[in-house]
Amino acid sequence: MVTLSDLLLPPETELASSIVSALDDQGVALSSGGGPSFSAATWRLMAGSLAKQLPALLDIGVTDVFVGAWNKWLDVRQQMDKSAKSPGKDVFLQLAEHTIKSKHEPYVALMKNGREIGRLPFTVEIELGLQGVVLRILDGTIREIQTARVKGKGAVRCAGAILVRKELQPQQFAGTWQVSSTENVPSMAASG
Repeated sequence: MVTLSDLLLPPETELASSIVSALDDQGVALSSGGGPSFSAATWRLMAGSLAKQLPALLDIGVTDVFVGAWNKWLDVRQQMDKSAKSPGKDVFLQLAEHTIKSKHEPYVALMKNGREIGRLPFTVEIELGLQGVVLRILDGTIREIQTARVKGKGAVRCAGAILVRKELQPQQFAGTWQVSSTENVPSMAASG
């Protein structure tokens, strides 16, 4: 499964350098939500640890992002409802070229003596343009994403400081991506 971490983050050492540079450039002295304030020098010392933790925070499957957006689209929901009324029958839906925008706000808990003293917030924004997507819908849920051409851009920020800004080159994802049932919202017909 391809994740936001795979799409956006550079290797760990490069990410640690990027964290130090971004916080230095911004002159950031971050506060931990009402707790003590941390100087930029403190954050520089923590950059390696943050670079190790950030990939886990962005371990969000691209299919989760896609399906989360498509579950909200009326045309897709209507096809999911139609599929739910015809159990065991596949419905294939070809989507027009479109863009999906997604924003995520993970954080790292700052701990002292086993107690959380604050949170370091991150903002992850991604915009993905898709072409040639075909969805296989079965029993009211999206089961597969077939063939897609993807391009886009994304950014990762920490307290407003840009850590990573990346332009994603167009890529062809041939084949089929399986979608787990946990990524889907049940059709309205199945739930009502």
